[in-house]
Amino acid sequence: MPEKFYLIDGHALIYSSYFAPMRTNLSSPSGEPTKASYIFTTTLLGLINRKNPDMLAVAMDSREKSFRSDIFPEYKAQRPPMPEDMPQQIERIEQILEAMKIPVLRVKKYEADDIIGTLSEKASKEGLQTYICSGDKDMLQLIEKNVFVYDIKKDSVKDLNWLETEKQLTPEQFLDALALMGDTADNIPGVPDVGPKTAEQWIRKYGSLEKLYENAGEIKGKRGNSLRDSKEEAKLSRELVEIKRDCPVELRKQAFRLSDFDYDRLAEIFYELGFQRLYKTVGLEGKLEEIKTETKTEGKGKKKQTALFDNESEYESMKDGRQNYRLVGSEEELEELCGKLEKQTIFAIDTETSSIEPMKAELVGVSISWKQNEAYYIPVKAGGNAKTISTDKLKEKLGGILRNPNIKKAGQNVKYDIEVLWNSGLSLEGVSFDTMIASYLLNAERSSNSMDAMAKDYLNYECQPISDLIGKGKSQITFDKVPAEDAADYACEDADITFRLYEYLNQRLNQQPKLMKLFEELEMPLMKVLCRMEIEGVSIDCSVLEKMSREISSQIETLRDSIFAQTGSVFNIESPKQLSEVLFDKLKLPQIKKRSTDASVLEKLADFHPVIEDVQQFRQLVKLKGTYIDKLGAMVNPKTNRLHCSFNQTITATGRLSSSNPNLQNIPIRTDIGRKIRAAFVPGEKDGVILSADYSQVELRLLAHFSQDSQLLEAFNSDMDIHSFVASELLGADTENPEPELRAKAKAVNFGIIYGQGPYALSQSLGITQSEAKEFIDSYFHRYSSIKDFMQSVIDGAKTNGYVSTILGRRRAVPGINSSAKREKSSAERMAFNTTIQGSAADLIKAAMIEVQNQIDAEKLKAKMIIQIHDELVFECSRDDAEQNAKLISEIMENAIELRVRLKVDTGWGENWMTGH
Repeated sequence: MPEKFYLIDGHALIYSSYFAPMRTNLSSPSGEPTKASYIFTTTLLGLINRKNPDMLAVAMDSREKSFRSDIFPEYKAQRPPMPEDMPQQIERIEQILEAMKIPVLRVKKYEADDIIGTLSEKASKEGLQTYICSGDKDMLQLIEKNVFVYDIKKDSVKDLNWLETEKQLTPEQFLDALALMGDTADNIPGVPDVGPKTAEQWIRKYGSLEKLYENAGEIKGKRGNSLRDSKEEAKLSRELVEIKRDCPVELRKQAFRLSDFDYDRLAEIFYELGFQRLYKTVGLEGKLEEIKTETKTEGKGKKKQTALFDNESEYESMKDGRQNYRLVGSEEELEELCGKLEKQTIFAIDTETSSIEPMKAELVGVSISWKQNEAYYIPVKAGGNAKTISTDKLKEKLGGILRNPNIKKAGQNVKYDIEVLWNSGLSLEGVSFDTMIASYLLNAERSSNSMDAMAKDYLNYECQPISDLIGKGKSQITFDKVPAEDAADYACEDADITFRLYEYLNQRLNQQPKLMKLFEELEMPLMKVLCRMEIEGVSIDCSVLEKMSREISSQIETLRDSIFAQTGSVFNIESPKQLSEVLFDKLKLPQIKKRSTDASVLEKLADFHPVIEDVQQFRQLVKLKGTYIDKLGAMVNPKTNRLHCSFNQTITATGRLSSSNPNLQNIPIRTDIGRKIRAAFVPGEKDGVILSADYSQVELRLLAHFSQDSQLLEAFNSDMDIHSFVASELLGADTENPEPELRAKAKAVNFGIIYGQGPYALSQSLGITQSEAKEFIDSYFHRYSSIKDFMQSVIDGAKTNGYVSTILGRRRAVPGINSSAKREKSSAERMAFNTTIQGSAADLIKAAMIEVQNQIDAEKLKAKMIIQIHDELVFECSRDDAEQNAKLISEIMENAIELRVRLKVDTGWGENWMTGH
């Protein structure tokens, strides 16, 4: 069997590690940044363990400018400078590679690609199987019989067969296509208006770049002109994009061969960087104890070292064995399990189901764990001939334990499990810990708080993908068809990992008392409120939607005809490409962004042609019809005859709740059609009404609270219209009856301050010059200087701490706040201030929801909280109780958190959500 040689594009992997979305702001015990070095090292070790390469080398770019810059001085000239904290991490990565005895290759004036191209060709000639580890498309030109491109992240290999099947091109032809399309990141010109699809299509047809230019007269239209006008640019681009195979570097097989690491040196580096989780991965546990002992004996002057995560060294890593994963297939085994559970103070629980929609899902099984590497799976339904436990028997034996509030439960997205069990007649009480919510609180910027992502990040463990059991695509089956024996291992792993995540995250929260308080007193109680709202759902009047659908269809057709008549063209209006051709090529409208037809561009084009208004309205109607009007009825659960929306706690970085299936936030509130959609949300009982309770200008009131601005506080506490008040203060408007235009300006600047708008953004929203907008903002801050002082204090705090906090202690990291790049720093400053206000508004309405639900339960009111959207709570209650309920709800909401400013809640009720709002 040929030996395997893995060549890593070093800088590419370093950059992808640095900008990886999974983790942010990792640092060593001494404060040294470590994100790139940690992810790079973890990725490299994973590659070695999975692929067991015979030889391995890392290619790096030369520290001098590439020879390509001599050919074309603009080559890579526009690339931004390397992030300030990256050089230090590259140095650390090279130290780690040296300790692993993995060669780092650099050749003066050449790039890593050229080193890889040269070595891969030499290795291929000597019969080695060479895997180029890179996600860069340019590497595809290097593919040959024994040379493959390997994507480490996707664990996928591209070979000659892939290139032929997917691209219908040879490697050399792909190089020609690269020359045509150019590369904006590297400033390689290519041919204007020619993208990958066109470039590959031309090369497939003509065979090569040379043959294409021999037949360039056959290419018609604008692209044909570009092709003919850009022959020299295409020739230059091919020279720049071609990877050299004659770089002065030797194939030193013995030097590239993997050997034992320098474990002493590697242990020292890992200890300095806090990479203690990697000790077991590399087998350095003994070295860790030696270093700890040495550190203790070095005297009091030595700074104490800690792990990458707090107390991580005390946290036991995952074991490979699964011998303690057990299938509970008989009553006797279930009774034995229940006897053990009764003695536990807390256990992790997870459900397996037939659907990802909790209100439609059928219970397939329950898995439980309370000890690392030990878990039990109780199958309720299964494929094959294995024994299962009936739902009735599950209720009889396990029901009491699940209901017992004194035996605590932990789960991952446990709201889903509560609803699934509720649908099966089982009540899950005593839920005290949700790992998804805990992870979100600790780092709201994480791209994913899924169990798989957390297991990988926090436990250095790869979970079994569910596709291993149920398949993918058309052949996919539901979980109830999986044999119980196969399902048990997967389900037990879920419970086991959930319990481990509970232990780890609980430890981290305990080290941050404010966050733990927020978790226990706000987020976990809120989860239970949201669970009840999702179970309750809302009634939908489908006849209202059906009527709307007919009316909207007619309006869409009328608009379509009008657009065709005004443009003199029949085309697909929903196609951005076809629309841009009509607007910019036929009507010759100005290109504000390069041939873009997005909403912001159309807004600016509205004054240039009357068809733009029709296009905007057409788009809105098509979107609302497809997203809501035609879909809401189909989303109604046939069992409950109600729509069960999902409310999400862990999506937005500010702490705001979001909704999905459907996304209620996207129903426009200020348009006629948006209000009509709300008219379809109705009470389920004949004598019922929909009651709305909406905070009035809550973010501005929070701004007044935080800034302690005496004028704003007085205005709010006197129940004045704040926009009229500011208009009178800044623009001399009549306080009681201001001119609408002046009030609109004051409103724009009021909200613009919260969202961090500068003069340009404000000028665009008000249709005034930037200088006028700047004067307006300066005047605002001069009058309300305490607001400017507060904003600066938020920014200063973010610079010092690296994060901002909300009124109840929610934290959000602010990367870039100390950046030397002006744009990045400005964006971070806006985010810091906006998060403080919006996050505090989120805290407020969450606290209100919990207290309102507590009062509804305590007084046994005939009212149900069914929707939360923005600053509004929506209820279903009887008409007779509406006034009394509105008074109680508004009183609770106005006093949910004690503030310096008076909060105001507007209430209303009616036969549907539109009239209630």
